[in-house]
Amino acid sequence: MKNIYKIMILAILFVACDKDDTDTISNSAKLEFVTSLNPVDEEGQSYNVANNVIQGMASFEDGWFVAQTSGNSVLLLNYLNAYGESLFRKRIYVDSHGQDLSVEVISENELYLYTTIGAFGENRNTGILKLKVTLSSLNNNQRDWSSTIIIVENQYDLNYSNSTPTLSEDKSQFAIRSANTIYVHNKTNVESLNFNPQYNFQLHPEQLSDNGNYSMFFQGIAMKDNNVFCLAGNEKIGTHKNIFVYNQNGLVTDKFTFDRNDLSQNFYDKFEPEALTFKNDELYFSIMTKSEVTTGNIKYLYKINL
Repeated sequence: MKNIYKIMILAILFVACDKDDTDTISNSAKLEFVTSLNPVDEEGQSYNVANNVIQGMASFEDGWFVAQTSGNSVLLLNYLNAYGESLFRKRIYVDSHGQDLSVEVISENELYLYTTIGAFGENRNTGILKLKVTLSSLNNNQRDWSSTIIIVENQYDLNYSNSTPTLSEDKSQFAIRSANTIYVHNKTNVESLNFNPQYNFQLHPEQLSDNGNYSMFFQGIAMKDNNVFCLAGNEKIGTHKNIFVYNQNGLVTDKFTFDRNDLSQNFYDKFEPEALTFKNDELYFSIMTKSEVTTGNIKYLYKINL
């Protein structure tokens, strides 16, 4: 009998010790509406990219840089204030889908933005676009955004399919989605053109489909404290959306699932998550929807209190 008890105790200890090597799931997140987002296009253009979805978003000071595209031929950047109003917009004619956006502050008047470069399709020819942003000096905590200059600083051809990059919160690594794989690179290595990843892992099958009924498109990525956060979901009004959290071993340590009933706004005809980013310890993402009375996409900003 003592041997049986010993076996039972060993089995319990084995399960407890092995827990860190398996996927663990929780759904303990509170979603909070922040504001509507209203990027605009440059004046006098023949088509309005601002009616498209927001593909990338990055926090800066009290507002947000957001990225959009049309046909991968135009990258439209806006800087929005805390109320979602555009203070600055700039078209850059590069082959970029604008999928996800990261910011690296260099000084009070200079920063870098990172997003994707290359044709956003199944061809493995995409990488990271690095943009240099020069800002006016702060004057009474305000900037003259009309004097902002943005130029292409560099392009890193990582030969990935549908490259979706993010710069980690400590600015030391890039986490990049390629098809259904996440690759993590040392930032210094990428800048020296060494494109060998530190490690990689596959996305969890549950993040790729809604119980096998609908594809759950990859919509956003963020990285903090060596954890990679991945947003997925389609535009269908009745399907759930999700955020999976992966550790360095590619194991799921958290999973946040939500649908339109979990959010405070009304959604009509479309319910599509896009872009994922951190601001301090809070995780932000946007939702695209339609209106019965206006054209184009309505863009809402939400945050998750982890």
